[in-house]
Amino acid sequence: MGSSSQAIRYQVATTGAGNINALNRVLADLCTRSNPKDGAALALSQLVEEEAHDLSGEAFVCFMDHLYECITTFLDSNEVSENLGVLRAIYELIDVTISENASKVVKFSNYMRAAFETKRDPEILVLASKVLGHLSRSGGAMTADEVERQVKFALEWLRGETIEYRRFAAVLILKECKTVVSKYRTQPGLGVDPTGNSLANK
Repeated sequence: MGSSSQAIRYQVATTGAGNINALNRVLADLCTRSNPKDGAALALSQLVEEEAHDLSGEAFVCFMDHLYECITTFLDSNEVSENLGVLRAIYELIDVTISENASKVVKFSNYMRAAFETKRDPEILVLASKVLGHLSRSGGAMTADEVERQVKFALEWLRGETIEYRRFAAVLILKECKTVVSKYRTQPGLGVDPTGNSLANK
């Protein structure tokens, strides 16, 4: 989502209040239904990487707590633009390595589950599935476990009560996480065809 060729248009501060303000500005620029400003996603990842390097352990934890609070707020919002913005942010941050990387993976997985469970707008669900697909390809045992957990939820939604937006979300999840889905191909009644690309009728 971000490109190294994109121009960075943000002044990244190196003090506490300035860092929070810079973070808020970048997140705000991502919150749009149209394409965000050039460099906004890349600016976010660079800001977090710089803070991880420059801040003390406790200060960086506070910075990340604020970031997670913003993600939660924007994801809970009824504004589609804010939902899309925070999903773009998560997509970009998946590749940012921090000391609390394990907890980051769990948080991002939980955010994705919340998005799939509560959002109905197709634009949001499509982007959320792309974020989950990116997470599934990022590697690591914990990441694989979290993505597999999400796939299991998707299969449960397909087998349970017919709720159209959840079935749509389930299809998107399974298409984006084909490697995980392949583990379930031979198990009867799970709604996945031999190719893993389409879904059997209930």
